[in-house]
Amino acid sequence: MSKFEPKFRLICQNTNQAEIAVTPVVTERGDEISLFISKEQLMERKCGTLRIESDLTAVSDSTGGYLFYPTNFHFGVVKTDIRRRKDAEFVSDIAAMPVCGICENENAVMVLVQSMDSDVRFRIGVKAGVFYVTPEFVLDGDDPDEDFLIVYKKMPGATYSDMAREYRKYQIEVKGCVPLKERVKVREELKHAADCLELRVRMGWKPQPTPVRRQTVENEPPMKVACDIPTLHKIVDKMKEKGVEGAEICLVGWAEGGHDGRFPQHYPCDARFGTDKELREFIKKAQDYGYMVTCHSNSKGAYEIANNWDEKLLLMHIGEDGKQKPWLREDYAESGLQGGDPWHVCPKPAYEHYALNDFPVIRSYGFCGLHYVDELTACVPLKCYAKEHPVSRKQTIEYYRKIAQLSTALFGGCQSEAWFDFLNADMDYVLYTSVVSEISGADHEKAPLIDEIIPFFSLVYHGIVMSNASSATVNYPIKTAAEHLKFIEFGGRPTLYINSKFCGRDWMGVEDLFCDSDEAIEKTVDVIKFACDEYQPLKYLQYEFMENHEKIGDGVYRVTYSDGSVITVDYHAKTYEVSR
Repeated sequence: MSKFEPKFRLICQNTNQAEIAVTPVVTERGDEISLFISKEQLMERKCGTLRIESDLTAVSDSTGGYLFYPTNFHFGVVKTDIRRRKDAEFVSDIAAMPVCGICENENAVMVLVQSMDSDVRFRIGVKAGVFYVTPEFVLDGDDPDEDFLIVYKKMPGATYSDMAREYRKYQIEVKGCVPLKERVKVREELKHAADCLELRVRMGWKPQPTPVRRQTVENEPPMKVACDIPTLHKIVDKMKEKGVEGAEICLVGWAEGGHDGRFPQHYPCDARFGTDKELREFIKKAQDYGYMVTCHSNSKGAYEIANNWDEKLLLMHIGEDGKQKPWLREDYAESGLQGGDPWHVCPKPAYEHYALNDFPVIRSYGFCGLHYVDELTACVPLKCYAKEHPVSRKQTIEYYRKIAQLSTALFGGCQSEAWFDFLNADMDYVLYTSVVSEISGADHEKAPLIDEIIPFFSLVYHGIVMSNASSATVNYPIKTAAEHLKFIEFGGRPTLYINSKFCGRDWMGVEDLFCDSDEAIEKTVDVIKFACDEYQPLKYLQYEFMENHEKIGDGVYRVTYSDGSVITVDYHAKTYEVSR
């Protein structure tokens, strides 16, 4: 029998879509096949994209099994069953997670991009009955930061759980991730956070869509005060009264202008909530009750109303006319955000100018715990072309790592928004691993190949980076039984959110917690107490790896942890069972 020799087809085009010849070096050792491309081959060649097609990652629809792959901010990591279906293609976000695979058939293979992973995305599709997963590097005409390296590991019959364990090993041995049970030995704040729930409180916000795109102190729209400092006192007093023994309270929108009101300005406390002195007194009181108090900050966005606004520090991109210009956030270009037109801050000054100067001041209020830096792990890292502070995507990630490390040094930890894993060696908690818990018909219109969201993030990072299953499982005790069970199945750390809805946006769910009356506070704290009590007998699992996730019946899933604990979730019976 002749030896199987994998075939590769490299499609490299410059920004004018002219072909560029590239010669890879392919090395085979055991079950691993490595494809290497030296960066010198693409220097000064204005490469737009480089796609690597291979018969290793293309299978017939008669093969069976499935594909798994990262997607985008919305879906997280998903699977696509290999079966007869219409032609379709899905393109993942750049730098979402540099791993994908074909599973549970004789051609099973894990694809891991080990170098130039800051610039890679995956094309996943089916054409004429052939399914494929294809790494594609996006260079935008710029020189690569480093050599390219993709490793294909043949794993016949392997599941996504098997591949997650391989990827976890890589994250620990190569990328610097340290298990949670080791980190808590030297970080008291992290131990506190791992043993308790997260309570987020949105204190105030201005309208969106904003009636004023270019805001000043004089024309700033009115802010809705949803929770002032006296109300914060009522909440923690009631929590203490009802026996909530531990919590990490994150104040959202506490500074002038409320949530997304005046970033990158982070202080002082908005006078409509109370004074700086009163905020410090509340933080001290909550800490005396045994609660940590942290806050929400932003190192990505800027509004002209900020008292530290500096146009020279904005991220510069190349417009359609070929000229450099400040980059307005495209996702909010039509409606603006609460602070008006939202502009991107370049990651280099975001760290060197803003974070280094402002984070110590924020810390001086008494905030302590897992400091929340909005969106760092939720968006594709951007490039900046400003002559004074240019950065590649790889350098953007390096500056975001510095922001996370600074947060840990000053506050005791760092948390952010979503599941993009390029910061996970420096991240302690993420707010969700997808925006939705289940794929609906409307979702299929956006991504027709997706069959199921899978807990791949949890399989890799549980026991390293804590997480909540999805934005839909925020406030899970007041949601459906399915959302409650999804939170359990994905090994979540409880996240409750007072005023999660604002400006008509309910992406964390229609149900909400409130604090606008004594009765509302009573009901909210009852929910907090329920989540606290349910978490106590489960919190030991935060320190364990999730080793296996499998479907054992219709609507029934079994999750196995590294200490031997097993959780069985039954969506039909609406129950879960824990065995040790």
